[in-house]
Amino acid sequence: MAVVYPAAKAVLGPYELGERLGTGGMAEVYVARRAGPHGFAKRFAVKRILPQLARDSRFVAMFCDEARIAAQLCHPNIVQVVDFGEFNGEVFMAMEHVDGLSLAKLLRSVAARGERFPLGAGLYIAHEVLRALSFAHEACDDRGRSLGIVHRDVSPGNILIGRAGEVKLTDFGIVLSSFVDRRTYPGELKGKLGYMSPEQVIGSDVDARSDLFTVGIVLAEMLLARPLFPGQTEIDVLTRIYEADVRVLDKFGAELREDLREVLRTVLAREPRERFQSAAEFAERLRDIARSAGMTLSDVELVPWLHGLAVLPSSSGTREISVPAALPRPRPKRPPEAARWVAHTSGGGRSTPIATRELAALLCTGRYTAETLVTSSGTAKRALGAIRELAPLAARGAYRFRERVEERAAWHRPLDRARLPALLFELVQGGATGMLVARAGAREKRVFFASGQPCFVASTQRAELLGERLVAAGSVQAVDVEDALDACVKEPTRRLGDALVAARRLKSSALLRALIKQLEARFVELGTWNQGELWLVPNATSDEEVPRAPVGGAALISRAVRECYAAPELEAHLASVRDAPLLRGVAGLVDVLRLGLTSAERAAIEMAPVGSLEVLCARAQSTESVSREDALRAVFVGLSCGLLVSPAWQT
Repeated sequence: MAVVYPAAKAVLGPYELGERLGTGGMAEVYVARRAGPHGFAKRFAVKRILPQLARDSRFVAMFCDEARIAAQLCHPNIVQVVDFGEFNGEVFMAMEHVDGLSLAKLLRSVAARGERFPLGAGLYIAHEVLRALSFAHEACDDRGRSLGIVHRDVSPGNILIGRAGEVKLTDFGIVLSSFVDRRTYPGELKGKLGYMSPEQVIGSDVDARSDLFTVGIVLAEMLLARPLFPGQTEIDVLTRIYEADVRVLDKFGAELREDLREVLRTVLAREPRERFQSAAEFAERLRDIARSAGMTLSDVELVPWLHGLAVLPSSSGTREISVPAALPRPRPKRPPEAARWVAHTSGGGRSTPIATRELAALLCTGRYTAETLVTSSGTAKRALGAIRELAPLAARGAYRFRERVEERAAWHRPLDRARLPALLFELVQGGATGMLVARAGAREKRVFFASGQPCFVASTQRAELLGERLVAAGSVQAVDVEDALDACVKEPTRRLGDALVAARRLKSSALLRALIKQLEARFVELGTWNQGELWLVPNATSDEEVPRAPVGGAALISRAVRECYAAPELEAHLASVRDAPLLRGVAGLVDVLRLGLTSAERAAIEMAPVGSLEVLCARAQSTESVSREDALRAVFVGLSCGLLVSPAWQT
């Protein structure tokens, strides 16, 4: 059936449409009037799918899910869905009309005046949103089963404030719930830029604590009247959120009460387990602050302040939303980039034509250095480091492979696979800051640590470069990387990922995930090395700004063992403890939860102390969920990190 889209003031079922209040990524909202007998009429907000999406079954299903879920959430702080219907093949929902304005509009108005929200008004608004979330998070179906609702879009545009001081949460369009089929593809970013949790920006699983993080953002921005996670680009914003970088709060929140700052630091913690564990707990802390400040959480301060600002429209709507621009369609493939550079060997005999992408790859993998001579368009030979456009790339310290590090190194050791995990655990647990250099022939890897955590890894392996990984994954085309690298040459301070985002060939969220995966993969790949030499250069830094891995260094070491050490090799490395006693290490030195072990590996390691490795393996295999390989891996990791000890194990 064809979909008919009425013009303004046309009808949609029993509703006469008026002014369009806002447009989002999936739907648009109108003020609507429904007339009845004897002059009865009432205003509603009517929402319908955007015309270009109306035939997309996925968006229709999401729209219907929103209506089904919202219809079950009857709470004074949640905008009520009062009707759902279909008219000429078009589905729509009618909601209560909130006579007021969105918190987004109120925030913009207050910030433009150089003012901040009164403490009582800010606490009250956040508290009422938490009441709505507490109800939604704990909602159950008719059989008493939890609906498992996570809003995922708690942002100022979805918080409505009425003239009488009522605060209502709306737009359950991207809600996550066990009540509906999962309609978010793995890794897909859902939410508004600036109002997401660290786990949300990288597409990880989220729960109710993700919503609490975003309420914390909203509360902080009301009290500071400025963005909590600013940035010049989308990737800047997403990285700040991912790192839970609350320097804005530290810098501009000095005037806030100490107990309030502590609450904000708690709810804005990077790890969900370190935040409040429920909306009710968060709301209770806000009530405690209000009591300590001698105020009650009510609209008594909000309403007169709101009317005094003169920001309420004569005919208010529900919210204002900007339409995110869609990424352009992939371009057709074109011939490879023509060689624009000519590189000259040190002997001066042979010259090699080379394209920008190839030149960048050779610089970042150590084949070329700042001293390599090149020409372009008939110019005289010049060292890469002397060319303005290429000097920043040639000078990046992380890629100075083959340089002598002996004079700066704290120690130099041969690479021993049996002891490599223990050495890495030593750096992580000791809070090391510096550069671990691994070399084997022409192969080199540089792992930079900051306070014990891997923060950047450089490698001479071309397949590990960001552009190569993106092309291999099908995220971009090779031509996109070539164009982006050309843009980086013209603007030397720009990095490849930023250029791809600026050219709209890659989303910021996809870039963030790609950088994290690159860091993890480069680190784990060290576990495949069979020989080589190692140096540790203390206090060396990379000067590369990349997001850290969501798991700590200890978990990455465990992953390297899991992916790179097969069972026969583990048997050989553990031969010395086959018949020796296995004991637990010193309590408190190692947090087993930070080791990133699988449930089977944890089960095996928790069986210690036992008589020997063979006894532990036999006991572990007596359970259906633990294999001998699980037990071997658990013991190897445990001995390497000190969680287990044995008199026969030499570290």
